[in-house]
Amino acid sequence: MNKILGVLIALGLSSVGLAATTDNEIFLEQVGDTLTLTIDQVGYGNKFGGTIVSGAVATDMLITGASVTFNLDQIGNLNQVFGPITLDSSNIDMIFTGDSNIFDWLIGSTGSADSLDLDLTVTGSSNTWDFDLGSAATAESLNYDLVLIGGTNVFNTDIDYDNVVWNWEITGDGSNIWTIQKEDNQSMIWEFTGDDADIDITQMDEDQLLTVEWDGDDADIDIIQKSGTCPSGVSSCSGIINLEIDSEDATVTINQKDTTD
Repeated sequence: MNKILGVLIALGLSSVGLAATTDNEIFLEQVGDTLTLTIDQVGYGNKFGGTIVSGAVATDMLITGASVTFNLDQIGNLNQVFGPITLDSSNIDMIFTGDSNIFDWLIGSTGSADSLDLDLTVTGSSNTWDFDLGSAATAESLNYDLVLIGGTNVFNTDIDYDNVVWNWEITGDGSNIWTIQKEDNQSMIWEFTGDDADIDITQMDEDQLLTVEWDGDDADIDIIQKSGTCPSGVSSCSGIINLEIDSEDATVTINQKDTTD
């Protein structure tokens, strides 16, 4: 029997959040499998906890289970999403529309987070994202699709998964994107259009594939593929980088090596 315990949703009613009465806020704590969760937040200063503190909410947004379908839409400026979740065999679909969003999220912070399908669409400028996936222990199987439209966005993503397929479509000037993939069998495909970008990509462990199509000027791109020690009986570890660049005044630096250094 499926069991869902302790679902608490309060919109702007927390004593912590009384100072920010003009903001939409959601507190949620959920444990159990086969949950379908749909949230739409429309307005100025949407917040989905756990923590945040000075701008209210604090804390909750603890989601734990398997076979979860989670859909979140935030529409408006100054959106904020914070908190840890632990999900297996689940689908996450998120849409953010607005400027100056703050996203600080952990998937798998306390337990298993295998077999995830993640779709993230962001439209807006001056957004700041810090995203950690599989942070408690190495997870298996992630399909991650990102569409990012807008300028001066800062994106920091740390992936600790085996078997990742990652497709990004990025459009906009002044983006600052940093990502590290820590396990084997990583496939990252990027389509990037925009000027003045600062991009840092690190892929670690064996069997890495990076494909980038980039159209834009004045970008600084740093790529590291380091496959580490090959498995017993394997003479070389695979790392493939395929770049297609249409740019003026670009700086591209590639380090590809069969070590962990």
